[in-house]
Amino acid sequence: MNKKALILLLLSTVLTACVKERNLSQNTVIAHILSQPDGLHPYNNNSVMRSYVFEYTQKTLLRLDLESLEYVPDLLKELPVSSEDNKTFYFELKDNIRWDDGSLLTAEDIEFSTKIMLCHLTDNSQIRPIYNSVIESVKTDPENPLKFTMRALDINWTAKTILGGIYIQQKKYWDPSGILDKLSFQQILSRSFKETDEITNWFNDFNHADNSFKPKKLQGLGPYIVSEWEPSQYITLTRKSSWWGSKDTSVYNKSYPEKIIFKVIREDASSYLALKNQEIDVTTNIGTVKLMKLRERDYFNNNYDSDFLNRYGISYIGLNMKPDGIKHKPFFVDKRVRRALAYTIPVDEIIEVMMHGKATRQTSSVSPLKKTYNDTLTLIPLDIEKAKELLTEAGWVDTDGDNIRDKMINGVKTPFSFKFSYMSSPASKEVVLMMRESMYKAGIVAEPTPMDFSLFYKNAGDHKFDAMLAGWGSSAAYSNPMQLWHTSSWANKGSNFCGFGDAESDALIEEANKTLDYQTHKNALLKLQARIYEDQPYVFLYCSKRKFAVHKRFNNREMFFEFPGVMLNNLDLNSSIN
Repeated sequence: MNKKALILLLLSTVLTACVKERNLSQNTVIAHILSQPDGLHPYNNNSVMRSYVFEYTQKTLLRLDLESLEYVPDLLKELPVSSEDNKTFYFELKDNIRWDDGSLLTAEDIEFSTKIMLCHLTDNSQIRPIYNSVIESVKTDPENPLKFTMRALDINWTAKTILGGIYIQQKKYWDPSGILDKLSFQQILSRSFKETDEITNWFNDFNHADNSFKPKKLQGLGPYIVSEWEPSQYITLTRKSSWWGSKDTSVYNKSYPEKIIFKVIREDASSYLALKNQEIDVTTNIGTVKLMKLRERDYFNNNYDSDFLNRYGISYIGLNMKPDGIKHKPFFVDKRVRRALAYTIPVDEIIEVMMHGKATRQTSSVSPLKKTYNDTLTLIPLDIEKAKELLTEAGWVDTDGDNIRDKMINGVKTPFSFKFSYMSSPASKEVVLMMRESMYKAGIVAEPTPMDFSLFYKNAGDHKFDAMLAGWGSSAAYSNPMQLWHTSSWANKGSNFCGFGDAESDALIEEANKTLDYQTHKNALLKLQARIYEDQPYVFLYCSKRKFAVHKRFNNREMFFEFPGVMLNNLDLNSSIN
């Protein structure tokens, strides 16, 4: 045995001896996540990881059923009914729902929560347009504290279910002095009210970062509380000892595990080892290749159920159509340049090499799984020569023979060299490098710019980027295009990061929303997708399959392509384990 082999053997022995074997009889679910949430504020944070945690700590009035993909009541006795004009909706809460302090959930909490969601003083500009474009007011019933009405501004496709997106908060906890009682819905929507010091201070306190990260501040109606948060390592949820829904038979209100631990593992190799050593119970985030390798091993198949399932969502390259022109040059203001970039992306190769075919190409922001997907849009092929042709038409040529195209911008010779932002991970890095190599063949230089999620998302909202590799989670439910594509969502630093849109596209969004006729709704969405395709603010890439592994020591291991994929609260420890 040579010296190097001996050292490796000794190192392996030491590491094995240091690993503490996990007690698999403990009723704790350890779930793998790729990154910590941007925060757990009930309104101001907006990451997928935040939504994952909220499945177990927060509650909404209604939700999408994972099997039927239809809305079902959660905090309500039944789904709301509407008035004849389809603008007023009538709700009644269940009569057994209590906050952690024993107080009854009432319609006042719903009114309070809706005011916060709609008010421009809340730091939720990314999602606010979805709600303040629909909701006019919420009114409590003076005769019954469990009843309330929601009035819509107009007929709207989402009006009946719009309140299902609001995580309900306790008025008594957040506003014991009733400060928001002094604000009417009319004032909030008009933004014409005069801010008093009292109101300003209240919102400053509410928006404070402590309400995103400090466990004792993270209140909710769900069966679990956040008991511990070790930044960038794990978040621990502990089952409440007394919870209003403990006798509920719904899969969404079960709370079998005593604890749910979200463990941050960024590296694919580390998640592979964690599954091999049974250190995690659930993942929907492991890399395709690693899961394929694990599925070849008997020890893994003996311990885990696993699968690849379709899911809603998209990955894309976002192109800044309205840069500041100073720090971020106008590389992508010309539609021909944006289309040229699309011709340089080797999407099929990325799917084959990086995902081993476990992904589906897309041409639109709407999932192909939905009936409103525009299937007439053709995939943009890899065509370097076509990209070169379009770039030359747009005035980007190589004037100095260095193989990089350039152009005079405001009297300054500017090489086509842009910063390509992405959320740091080994897989994303490889994808970006493949794209970079292909772009260079057309005379474009992409400078890989990795960053953590918080900075990435902040830069996107502030429009401080050239191009970015990103993705959106989605759902079987209607995804209101207001958030991503309306011009107001760019002006107000919402999620229209790239600056897409004009009066015509805004009108299509409003046409899709302000109708109850399905064909009118669908036709407007088809036209909007065609317009987005034509303008190319995004280079649409693919939707990767969700990768599942669930430990067999639990019952109820169902897997769904609707988010979150696995209901961790419903995992019931096998009696044979104890």
